[in-house]
Amino acid sequence: MKNIFYGLVTCLSLAACSELDSGFIETLPKPVVEGYLVPGQQVHIKVHKEIPYSADSAQSTKLEVPVKGLKITLSGEGQNETLLEETEGNYVASSHFLIKVGGNYLLKFVYNNKTVSASTSIPTKPQGFIASTTLITRAAIDLSAGFNGRPSGGFGSSQTNINLEWLNPQNDFFITVVESMETNPVEIIKFPITDTRPRPETRFRNQPVQGTQEVIRSQSFEYFGRHRMILFKLNPDYPSLYQRSGNTSQNISTPPTTITNGLGIFTGINADTLMIRVIPE
Repeated sequence: MKNIFYGLVTCLSLAACSELDSGFIETLPKPVVEGYLVPGQQVHIKVHKEIPYSADSAQSTKLEVPVKGLKITLSGEGQNETLLEETEGNYVASSHFLIKVGGNYLLKFVYNNKTVSASTSIPTKPQGFIASTTLITRAAIDLSAGFNGRPSGGFGSSQTNINLEWLNPQNDFFITVVESMETNPVEIIKFPITDTRPRPETRFRNQPVQGTQEVIRSQSFEYFGRHRMILFKLNPDYPSLYQRSGNTSQNISTPPTTITNGLGIFTGINADTLMIRVIPE
């Protein structure tokens, strides 16, 4: 489940810019916090320095500078613990610290002589999560000989989309993330092997919604094999950050955050999971 969080936080690098609405640039960078609390999962908190707005957004994750040596405390539901720095800028709670549905939690540490803090609550698990199918087919296409060669496989692939539904009586926010579960997944479309072409991502997501349904298009899958479709129930702070992650030089603004004296996100989420297989036609 930890890897799924990376699919949720890609907007944070863009949001962690140091220019404000007024046009002034802060001389001291703020810490950017990335933390998701999930019932039954160990707590992982990542902290890095904010990235200058002038930085190339495509390379922003490579520019991240971890914040080391913090004394981060996490408390809630009668528990209090100082997190362990597992690797540089990555802090974890012990397995004894339990995240409970409906619980309230507080994160706190000192950075540049300022107290950085954030609080969140844990939503209930999504209810009534169902899919219209658990099996889809795609035509295997082999382009490994190059675009001048004759591709094997068919382009007339069936396009059976997956309709997802769930209950949402309180008009909460949800987001769906799909991830390949295969150790060595086979690409649906095989391109020429080069040193510069990266393999497609093994996960993808839709945008946050407040409705009761979502469509996963068959063409979104890059690999054959088993996948898990995860429905995350969100607190409102994540959709707010997600929607504002598209800032440009023509629209410079302070990203929304619930972190006092910091940036980023510290939020509770809950999830339900369905499995699906993608097979060759």
